Amino acid sequence: MRGFKSFPDPVEIRLERGVAVVVGPNGSGKSNIADAIVWAAGSLSPTELRAEKADDVLFAGSAGQPAADWCEVELLFDNADGRLGDLEFSEVSILRRLHRGGEGQYLVNRAPVRRTDLVELLSDVGLGSGMHSVIGQGRVEAVLASSPTERRALVEEAAGLGKFKRRRHRAELKLARVAREVERARDVEAEARKRLRPLALQATAAERAEKLRVQIAAAEARVAELDLAELADRLAQAQERKAASALERKRVEGQLESLLLERGGVEEELADAAGKREAATAGLYRLRSAGERVALRTESLGDLAERLRRELEAARTARPRADVEDTLVAARHAARERDRLTEQAAAAAERLRALERSLAEREGIPPAARELSERGHRLALDGLDVDPGYERAVAAALAFRASAVTAASPSEALGLVE
Repeated sequence: MRGFKSFPDPVEIRLERGVAVVVGPNGSGKSNIADAIVWAAGSLSPTELRAEKADDVLFAGSAGQPAADWCEVELLFDNADGRLGDLEFSEVSILRRLHRGGEGQYLVNRAPVRRTDLVELLSDVGLGSGMHSVIGQGRVEAVLASSPTERRALVEEAAGLGKFKRRRHRAELKLARVAREVERARDVEAEARKRLRPLALQATAAERAEKLRVQIAAAEARVAELDLAELADRLAQAQERKAASALERKRVEGQLESLLLERGGVEEELADAAGKREAATAGLYRLRSAGERVALRTESLGDLAERLRRELEAARTARPRADVEDTLVAARHAARERDRLTEQAAAAAERLRALERSLAEREGIPPAARELSERGHRLALDGLDVDPGYERAVAAALAFRASAVTAASPSEALGLVE
């Protein structure tokens, strides 16, 4: 033991077989040894330990040593014969420890146990609280002066019947507690039965709700799956359309590039054609001017020829032969000059018509208009009464004048010809 009452330091006391006597003067702590055994066996009565309160068993201190904060007492039993319950140990250690704050602990072979288990274990050897293994001072006089009932209880305890009475008492207390718990459980059961029907309805509703929730979740999952499949199809279609659009875009871009190149070529051709058109227009203007001059000279030559013809007629009748011959020579010279100019006018008219056709093709004048223009030339010539030998000159002059009024459309050309 250590820190228990008058033993602040660890003390070991060995009690051998047979009778052991502890001898010492008064106040040396002989009774504290018996109190330590009773306290370690589970006693809770301060009176039985000759104390006023539980922590009075702690060493209170002295002049040369402070008070103990905790104490412990360990009882070591020889259990070779197996008297201590069902413990399969040759030695059994029973230890009780107490701190000044009131915290206590019971240990059997250094393993924590309940006080009830400890008291039950020690009752097998007749040691424990309420037993007569330890008889204190004045206890014999109290037994002698006790009543027959008290002496009977003392004999039963000495015979070992006390532990069975205590067990029966604990069993009765336990049965009473169980009966109260059973009664309380019955009340709870009755109350629960009253609430069982609403709860059953609630449980049924909860089960249905759970089933519906599962069905809804499955339906939502199915809808989501279908939506996902539809979205996947739409995505695939969109990707296909995107790929087709990309191909179409490439094709259109290629066509656009080709058109741009072709446009560049056309623009160059248009620029070249515009230059040629301007040159042709200038040439046309020059030819028209030349045609007008030829026409004027042709008219003059016609007038001259007419005048010469009249003079020739007059000379035939009035002048001598020599003058007639001179006049004939002059007439022949004028006729040759007329033929030369007529040929030049016809060639110029032909060139003029070729240039007009080329210009009409470039400007978009329909072939029908050109045909109407030529028909107009012919109709104009057919409607004139021309002297023999002057047809080509008159045709050249009229060709220029008719070409000068070439229409832009077939209907307009017909109106002009008429």
